[in-house]
Amino acid sequence: MKKLSSLLLVLIFCNCSGNSQQKEDSDYISEVNAYFKTLNNERKNNYLQLIALYPLKEGSNTFGKDSLNDLILNFDLIPNYVGSYYRQEDSLIFDGAKDLMVQSMDSTTLKTPVKIDVQGNSEKLFHQNLSWKIISRSNQYYLRIWYKKNPKINTFKKFLRYPTNKDYLIKAQFTSYEQEKHEIVKAKIDGKRITSFIGNVTFALNDKNFTLEVGHNGFIMVGDLTNSNTTYGGGRYMYITVPQNNGDVNLDFNKLYNPPCSYSVFTTCLFPPSQNQLSFPIFAGEQSI
Repeated sequence: MKKLSSLLLVLIFCNCSGNSQQKEDSDYISEVNAYFKTLNNERKNNYLQLIALYPLKEGSNTFGKDSLNDLILNFDLIPNYVGSYYRQEDSLIFDGAKDLMVQSMDSTTLKTPVKIDVQGNSEKLFHQNLSWKIISRSNQYYLRIWYKKNPKINTFKKFLRYPTNKDYLIKAQFTSYEQEKHEIVKAKIDGKRITSFIGNVTFALNDKNFTLEVGHNGFIMVGDLTNSNTTYGGGRYMYITVPQNNGDVNLDFNKLYNPPCSYSVFTTCLFPPSQNQLSFPIFAGEQSI
């Protein structure tokens, strides 16, 4: 009888442990799915709406549907003339069409000087389903335009993902740099761009140690041997939660996602530097279409 009772206790314990593990795995898969659901909604409302990235020339830069504009936006319901940006060296002035209601987030605007913030962005302006702003990349100004009725929003097929694999949720060690490291990396549109790294993460996989450099807010650009095969050729992105002090962090390769350039030619992307090019394939995260 004692032996039977002991056997029953062992079976109950094993069953409970198994159920607990299944619950933990299911919760993790749900977490990753929720992460990508939120991310995909954000990207759908951003990159898929892009219809133009126009380098501003000196003098007047007009845009609208009419063929007489410098930038022609040949889409339904876009006005023939939206406005113009006048550029004189580093000075920019926006002059909106007199018969259109052009707004910023706070007010109505017609003619106004344009200010670029430290991230290289101007204030965004709006007219009905159209919105636009100026961005600065490598000392060149670009007019970037979004259109909520862009047909690509409905025709885009979502990216595939590898099955979520908890083996790719890896404990890593974050080490901050005493001073930010600045480096020129490859970039879309302007070729090369200066970016900053605040530290690095080291991790072990298959008895080998690897290091990835980390940017602001825990941003990491990652290249691996799946790029240009099953994943986007320009590498992928991910984030970590940066600890207040050096220490352990979770490195979740299941949350690797494609950069903006995989969505639209009207984007500007940074590509992983050589030191973030891993020498093995990562069968996790987003794939190419």
